[in-house]
Amino acid sequence: MTLHPPSLLLACLVALLLAATVLTGSGWHGHGQRGHRWWVSAQWMLLAGLALQLTIPASTPMAWLAHLLILQWPISVLAGLRRFYSRHGLPIPTGVDAAVLLLAWLAVPIAVVQQAPLAWQNLAWCAGPAVLQLYAAWLLSRLSEFRDTSELKWLALTLVFTGAAGLFPLLVAGQSPLAIIPASLVGGLLTTVPALLLVPFALLLGFRRSEHTWLATQRKLRYLADMDVLTRVPNRRHFQELATEALRPIKADNASVLMFDIDHFRRINDMFGHASGDDALRQVSECMRETLREPDVAGRLGGDQFAILLPDTAPKGAMVVASRIVTHLATRQVAPRIAPLSLSFGVVGLLEGETVADAIRRAEQALHEAKRQGRSRVVVATGSSDNPVFTNSRTLGLINA
Repeated sequence: MTLHPPSLLLACLVALLLAATVLTGSGWHGHGQRGHRWWVSAQWMLLAGLALQLTIPASTPMAWLAHLLILQWPISVLAGLRRFYSRHGLPIPTGVDAAVLLLAWLAVPIAVVQQAPLAWQNLAWCAGPAVLQLYAAWLLSRLSEFRDTSELKWLALTLVFTGAAGLFPLLVAGQSPLAIIPASLVGGLLTTVPALLLVPFALLLGFRRSEHTWLATQRKLRYLADMDVLTRVPNRRHFQELATEALRPIKADNASVLMFDIDHFRRINDMFGHASGDDALRQVSECMRETLREPDVAGRLGGDQFAILLPDTAPKGAMVVASRIVTHLATRQVAPRIAPLSLSFGVVGLLEGETVADAIRRAEQALHEAKRQGRSRVVVATGSSDNPVFTNSRTLGLINA
């Protein structure tokens, strides 16, 4: 089977045309990412360069422009990757890319003008694209995402293969790798291989980035739906979900719910502004999170009200937890004129078959009793919500705000 050069060259041009069209169209339909324009430009300039070399004799200066259009492909792809991975980037500055491209291109006019032997002119035509492809493959391997991105690995491997294919025969024989094709076309033809691979590569990178962005957005929306942004604890709905899940492996009557708020919180907002009120909420939340164990579940019910589920903890143990939160908070100072903050607590032990929401309602009754008794204290409630019994009551030793 003999190789028919015109058919091979025509097939390469048609394939490049289709590749450039697909890549351009993907950008129009919203799949383009940062750097996509550079990849599209690289494809069309390569196509123009190869078409010019097919129609212009290699001895004319116009062929040098066609050669430059072919040589730019690896450098333009690198420029697109620099923008696509702009957060980490490549270790070599863009000026080096331009210098390598210029040196690779100057080899051809120098060899022609100096009337170098034909073998050296062939080397100048073929070595430029090969060197630039090997240079691009090396830079691809330096990307921090290279190890975890199969698309980068395949593109780099293809560049190494085509670069070596353009250099090896020249090094051992000093002639065109494809003797039946002019040396001026060899580099362009070999460049079509990674250029065709660039299309699925760019599309896959774009889809991967879009998927990553979508997942990140979903996580952010989920966080906003579940968490209280100010205090960084679960909101009422998510607290009840987490607390219900935490109670599944244990007996319901072997857990306590603790509810508390900041004494005279409205006065803090009125006297010192909502910024000081927000700071107070953050300080209380941080002390609460630093005091609790890993299985404990905390949440903000709204306003300045917080709730805590304490698995495997009796009400007396919950009173100790309340005392620890207050002790921790006593070392904090929200503003020069607000120190220390005062907290009031209501504690209940979960009843058999009781839901978290019902336990919160009983704990709120105990909290109101703590307020009635003078604030800055913890009160334990037993019995049902219709007939609560307030038993233990202990002052927490804070000065009322």
